[in-house]
Amino acid sequence: MAYYKKSIKDALEDINHGKMYLPAIQRKYVWNDSQITRLFDSIMLDYPIGTFLFWKVKKTIINEKDYSMYEFIKEYHDRDRNKNEPAPQPFIIGSEDETMWAVLDGQQRLTSLYIALQGTMSRKLPRKRWNNDDAFPKKELYFDLHSEKTDDEDITYNFKFLTTEDAEKNKDGKVWYKVKDILQYPAEKLITKVIMPLGLAEDELAIDNINLLHTRLVKDEIINYFEIKKDSIDEVLDIFVRVNSGGTVLSKSDLLFSTIVSHWDNARDEIDNLLSEINGIGKGFKFSNDFIMRTCLYLLDMPVTLKVETFKKGSVLKIKDNWAAISKAIKDTVKLLNEFGFNSENMISYVAVCPMVYYIFKGGNLNPDSKRELRKYIVIAQVKQIFGAATNSALTNIRRALKEAPTNSFNMSNLNNIRFTGDRTLRYNSDEIDSMFDTYEINQYTFMILSLLYPNLNYGEIEFHQDHMHPRTSFEEDNLKDLILPNGEVIDEDTKEDWRRRRNTLANLQILEGRRNESKNAMSLADWLKKPENKENAKYLPKGISYEIFNFEEFMDKRQELMSKELKKILL
Repeated sequence: MAYYKKSIKDALEDINHGKMYLPAIQRKYVWNDSQITRLFDSIMLDYPIGTFLFWKVKKTIINEKDYSMYEFIKEYHDRDRNKNEPAPQPFIIGSEDETMWAVLDGQQRLTSLYIALQGTMSRKLPRKRWNNDDAFPKKELYFDLHSEKTDDEDITYNFKFLTTEDAEKNKDGKVWYKVKDILQYPAEKLITKVIMPLGLAEDELAIDNINLLHTRLVKDEIINYFEIKKDSIDEVLDIFVRVNSGGTVLSKSDLLFSTIVSHWDNARDEIDNLLSEINGIGKGFKFSNDFIMRTCLYLLDMPVTLKVETFKKGSVLKIKDNWAAISKAIKDTVKLLNEFGFNSENMISYVAVCPMVYYIFKGGNLNPDSKRELRKYIVIAQVKQIFGAATNSALTNIRRALKEAPTNSFNMSNLNNIRFTGDRTLRYNSDEIDSMFDTYEINQYTFMILSLLYPNLNYGEIEFHQDHMHPRTSFEEDNLKDLILPNGEVIDEDTKEDWRRRRNTLANLQILEGRRNESKNAMSLADWLKKPENKENAKYLPKGISYEIFNFEEFMDKRQELMSKELKKILL
């Protein structure tokens, strides 16, 4: 990047002559009148107004890559002209080397300067209806030439948006001058063209203010900017995300989302409504714009890299044309995740959901066998962290396999031969399954594995918890002190610590309805199993052994054996 300066007048001329535009990644104009007048006060005081970031690029590149550019707002109107209009594209090119600037940082400030110095401002008046044209009087920026610093105000130079009528009658010691008029005169003409016609030849304060206004807007190089020279807008965005720290910092995905909106007017509403609906299913999810954008590309068999070049006009219109089917497939998938017991508390990888949506979007059957295999997929993909690295490659490989597989059912065997980064696969071997029982904490992964072992519960309608069969309280010192083990020996400190670690492992966990788990609370396993319905419904319960805490070792070994056998049946 290189650092340059130019005057405000020169920057405005660049806009007027088609040399400066706004890229589609920019947000709508949001500044209010007070922010604009304070900006001009800062300019007059010679305060810094922040650095700008411009992308200098050949117009041929913009045309070839179909990057969308927008005009600056000139005649702002709260109702009728509050959005930037698309620039006339493709650009007419005088020579192969003809360049332009796209404003990456400084949009609000430059737009404010452009409206104030070239256009008009039409804000809605209070207590008037939106359909009343008179509710939006056209105003221009005026400067009180009698402005001077007082101790009572934090504004030194008084700028204000006024109608012509207001400027005429709103005197009260003020001398209102239309600011944009100053740009048409060179410094040597100010006396004859401005000061004399206003009758201010003897007014030193007004003369000083007129001269200062001209100096700041026409002569001083106030626009300090960095200039980026890159052909790829994605490289430019990476720089912008790192450099931009003013206002609301946007992520790259926010900027990409803006490019979609530039080609599809109501995209934001459609996507926001979809996110609101799917994130409200069951106990709630945290799907994002990123997920929606990537899934759209994935379903329509496009490259899944989130880059501006991916979201060209043709691609966005294809998404728009297929939106009804895309949104339905996403909603059906999230309902299925809810049925499987997933929500924002136990969902780790939202990217892993894309292949499920793809299967449903392509007309995949959701019979019981397919649901069982889809549950298996979403658990394995997250537990094995398939999407932890090289996400785009993983998605593409799975999509390729799904294309080749029949759509009448979903089967993990169609994905088992895929090799991911780090030589990972979606397959399990016997040792990997046994190692699942060595995890010493309850987390999202233990829930996922347990959901494979408890597949027939109504997760979508009833809240279920991960429950300790032997409750945590059983391992407190008062309950273990002087405990006699089956071998007749008193439990030692090493065994206590080992049991406390193992109490959170899979072999001591079950899925239990939340209401029943709360009633079980600190009840010992032996006491809880005395109720016939509890013993009858307990899964993977070893037979013919004691369920008292002193027999914890045997209970864990035999229950792990039962659970491991079932997991191997499911996963191998």
